[in-house]
Amino acid sequence: MLSSTGINTETKQHQASYYLNNPGNSTQRLSSTTVTESVASPSNGKSSSSAFDSRNPNASNSDDVDKTSIDLLSPVLPPLNSEEYNPKYISDQIHKMAGYNQGRKIGQSHSNIKSRKRFERKWDYESVRLALDDYERHLQYVLHHLQRESSSGVDAKNLFANIHPSKEKCFETHRLLSSSTVSKAARALTRSRMDTPLLSRRIRDIERLVGMIGWTPITEELSYRLLEANGKAGNVRRTLALLELRRSRGYPPREQQDGEYKGANPHIIPGEKEFLHAITSIQSAQLPLRRSRNIYLHESTFSESALDNPTRYLDAILINMSKRGVQLRPDMAARMLDCYASTGRTGRAIHYFYKVRRDPVEDDGTYIPGPHPTHLGKAGLEDWKTAKRGEGIARVLTTDVSENLSNGLVDDVSNEGELGLKGLDNDDEDKSSMPTQFNRRTKIRMSMQALPPFHKIPSSVKGVPLIRNRYQPIPNEGSSDAHEARSDRVQNKSMTKYEWELDRDWSLALTAAFAFADSLTHGACGHDPIELDVVGWNILIKACCRRGAIHRALKILNETMPQKGIEPDTYSYNTILAALARLGDTRYLQEYLIGMTNKGVRIDKYTAQAMVDGFLNVGDIQGATSLVQDIFNQHDTLPPYTSHLKIIEFALANGLIFEAKRHVYFIQQLWKWQPSKHHDERFCQLMEETKRNPKLSKKALLQLFRYFGEELSEQDFF
Repeated sequence: MLSSTGINTETKQHQASYYLNNPGNSTQRLSSTTVTESVASPSNGKSSSSAFDSRNPNASNSDDVDKTSIDLLSPVLPPLNSEEYNPKYISDQIHKMAGYNQGRKIGQSHSNIKSRKRFERKWDYESVRLALDDYERHLQYVLHHLQRESSSGVDAKNLFANIHPSKEKCFETHRLLSSSTVSKAARALTRSRMDTPLLSRRIRDIERLVGMIGWTPITEELSYRLLEANGKAGNVRRTLALLELRRSRGYPPREQQDGEYKGANPHIIPGEKEFLHAITSIQSAQLPLRRSRNIYLHESTFSESALDNPTRYLDAILINMSKRGVQLRPDMAARMLDCYASTGRTGRAIHYFYKVRRDPVEDDGTYIPGPHPTHLGKAGLEDWKTAKRGEGIARVLTTDVSENLSNGLVDDVSNEGELGLKGLDNDDEDKSSMPTQFNRRTKIRMSMQALPPFHKIPSSVKGVPLIRNRYQPIPNEGSSDAHEARSDRVQNKSMTKYEWELDRDWSLALTAAFAFADSLTHGACGHDPIELDVVGWNILIKACCRRGAIHRALKILNETMPQKGIEPDTYSYNTILAALARLGDTRYLQEYLIGMTNKGVRIDKYTAQAMVDGFLNVGDIQGATSLVQDIFNQHDTLPPYTSHLKIIEFALANGLIFEAKRHVYFIQQLWKWQPSKHHDERFCQLMEETKRNPKLSKKALLQLFRYFGEELSEQDFF
């Protein structure tokens, strides 16, 4: 059945279900560094009537075309038939979806600035995706037609004359393949809100189709939009190839030319925009490392496609900038350095402090804390339960919990280091209950793990000489006796933790980051020497913390930045505090919080969040609660609402019911807070947002306690 637009409605339903079933979390990441440069790029940079003639079926090298690649481009999209072929409608849709806010106009009712901003944020991502699907299906239809016609010996000028019985649709096919429409399609891809792996595949599929058709001339606008889309998709080599193409053709470096974005970012000067897209491509390609980095593997085991060390790609960007007359600035240098800090944390920078357990609750509501000896068998387990009841360890949970499995609260909390509280956002208070497993209620319990080894805690290992072989053996390369003897001497060398972190074997990527930063200060790739500002040094601190080189980061904070006349800011300290919190170093956390106060550095919500995380990681729940209250009273700031919930969760999971109620009492004090003339506008706004937060409401707190099998009574509230 055809709709009024000529597109099959069943096809639209199929496309919608595809995005519901495939949100973009692809199990296999298509490597951005394996994209062939020949796709959709003209040979030798020469102008021609076809920008994608390297895969033109009518060209002399048509035998190089992979005949089976068409079947592998978008297997989830159904083929298009002649009745559904409507190039005019699809071209109009692509132009509309590429426009800001899908081209919707702001009516008179949205004259207010705040209302207009709320209206402009209502993006229709589903319409953009469906339009791109239809566009890709039309390209496949055109390609199949060209392959049939070229094999039958039809003149190239008349290939589109019989693509459809309608002459109007034959004429509109040229518009469908025009540079303007292809550039709008690339622009629409960047506004489709696809996950990066899926976006990477889609832009390459469209480029490959257009290249195999071979009728689209390249223009300055098209090359820039392809650069933008590939940058967001993480196709690094393709992005750099387009940068080189624009340089070879003499295209001037792009600036922010979109009307709605003019003046939006004062830190971007004319000519830097497309180079920012190239930097974005590196960070997008590093997404798998940020999402699921294997912390148990040394970074030397990662493949080159993971971009753990992006130095050579950054050098290529610098060379292109130099050849096109765009000088490097400290802001751009900081963005480049951020590529070294965008690859996730290594095992040296984190530690698992606790595990979440689930203990069964008996049918009568009796709960026995601790692991149950199921290996004793059914009879032995019952004897164990009877003994525990006799010892007075068992207790009856006070919460009246329904055992209905359809309440949506079944949750897997077996992961290390996180509590799953599925169901706390449920609006139906009657359905809130404890989690269930195998049709039985379970009580959430937290078991604390051993603290990190002393050589991972900065305050414990400061200035202490270490023998590196005990903690991080260096793999021998080669089999010669001389090399092995030298390697043994290096491994058994006594050094401090800071000296160990300076060694290139600690982290090759971190060594490359400092070498790259040093090259920028001496003039790299034809650029004038620059001095890093506070943002650049903060990025280096961040890179050190992500690689576990905390002492090296502290050296920058305490010595290097002051020597260069740069005062560390709040971000500098927050980065250090967050790294210390992940290692449970509460001693240094308190010292640097006092240092921030003495130096007049502003303490914000992320400072409080890092402090709370550090104390909770070592199991000091009472200290975390007191710390939040002290920071609130002394510095007029609060951590994010998630920190409040985390304190309560830790207290309930460790059986500290009164400690959890103590923090509930503090939250109630926040509800009763009233502004005075001594409070600034920022703090008053923070308090109003906290008071209105539904996650900290009375209903949400009741649900949270019931999830852990506990009860809040009316006596616990003001």
